[in-house]
Amino acid sequence: MFYSTNVLQKKGPLGTIWIAAHHDVAKKLTKLQILNTNICETAEQIENPEQEMALRLSSHLLVGLSKIYTRKVQFLFTDCNEALSKITLAFRPSNVDLAPVSSKAQIKAITLEDPGISGIDLDLELNLTDADWLGSE
Repeated sequence: MFYSTNVLQKKGPLGTIWIAAHHDVAKKLTKLQILNTNICETAEQIENPEQEMALRLSSHLLVGLSKIYTRKVQFLFTDCNEALSKITLAFRPSNVDLAPVSSKAQIKAITLEDPGISGIDLDLELNLTDADWLGSE
């Protein structure tokens, strides 16, 4: 045996990688375990182990590492698709039931009629002594 048995224990440094190599990743490992696995550090541990490992064991661990990497990419893809769909829903054009011809209003519909009052006819004489807002003395 070219490896220490505690390395491949379930809670060992390469335990999740070993489980991924020999079982279905989606069934045996939780999303948190998969996301907490650091691909670069684990690859470094497999490439330069503390204790000597058999080549066959290294190949199994690399298969498990590639399965975990694939699952991480699937999680990222799902999250990106979900974000994209939420963004497109937020910024989609609203459905308006107006005909293209009626997009412009007629001038009579939006302009008020002239009331016939000119600026010269206004009575601007105010008696400020009778105003209520001056208050009582």
